[in-house]
Amino acid sequence: MRERSRVLIKLLILAPYLAVLYILQSTLLTHLPIFGTTPMIMPLAVCGVALFLGRVDGGVTGLFAGMLMDLACNQATIHFTLVLTLTGLLVGILSDTVLVQGFPSYLLTAAAALAVCSASQVFALAVLRGAPIALLSGIAVRQTLSSLIFTFPFYYISRFLCRVM
Repeated sequence: MRERSRVLIKLLILAPYLAVLYILQSTLLTHLPIFGTTPMIMPLAVCGVALFLGRVDGGVTGLFAGMLMDLACNQATIHFTLVLTLTGLLVGILSDTVLVQGFPSYLLTAAAALAVCSASQVFALAVLRGAPIALLSGIAVRQTLSSLIFTFPFYYISRFLCRVM
């Protein structure tokens, strides 16, 4: 019974959190480009939850955040669903075994997750649409850097929400 209530509390906290991030990602951030690109905030949330709650919660959060990110980017594929689910699982495993739950670990995992998300977008565009990799790689670096601006506030938001649970 106690485990069910904990799962319900996590659901009641994480679902609105992801919904707000989806709204920000799909509406506000698309109109406020930084370095000429749209920042990604969903990977930051996935890394925070995975770092503080572990691999299971990180993977589940990654699954739902990935689905919402695919919707926000108007993609019919399950690109971000796969990438963010694997990100949540991997960061959660690292958190359970190697990483300390602090800002340096969060910054490292967030930077890696953002770089992987951007690189996977570049790869998909280069392979499926024949776009030039040289041009896309510069855009991917700018998108990663523009997204890293949000690491500091998202670290504290994620830490607060995960402590409440």
